[in-house]
Amino acid sequence: MNVYLAGPFFNSEQIDLIEKLEIILFNKGLNVFSPRKYKSKFPFGSYQWQNQNFVTDVNAIQFSDIIFAVYNDQDPGTMWEVGFAWSLKKPIIIFNTKEKVVNLMITQSLHAYLDSFDKVIQYDFNKLPRILYHGAVT
Repeated sequence: MNVYLAGPFFNSEQIDLIEKLEIILFNKGLNVFSPRKYKSKFPFGSYQWQNQNFVTDVNAIQFSDIIFAVYNDQDPGTMWEVGFAWSLKKPIIIFNTKEKVVNLMITQSLHAYLDSFDKVIQYDFNKLPRILYHGAVT
């Protein structure tokens, strides 16, 4: 199963979280595409850098079977990836250990909501059980 791991990786806390999820998902036998590992070699911020990252990530989302998205920090790029994946009818698993209120556009588009690393470890990615979000929304 091909998994696109969406989430911010702009500071050490975010990188640590993404790295931990990469390991957990890989150990569950999943083929994980993590944009953190496929950053463009062009100069940061250049048009070529932007374009290459965008095209690479869009192609990876299209190729994926499911999207695993980190909601922590509500990163705009991650939220765009979730919306794009939803439009492609991909199952979306939201991982959130930080935010106390979740946007209704995310709660209505998700297939499963996981709020701890233990729940990720226990989740059956072969059967993809539906787990709805039951908290506060905006």
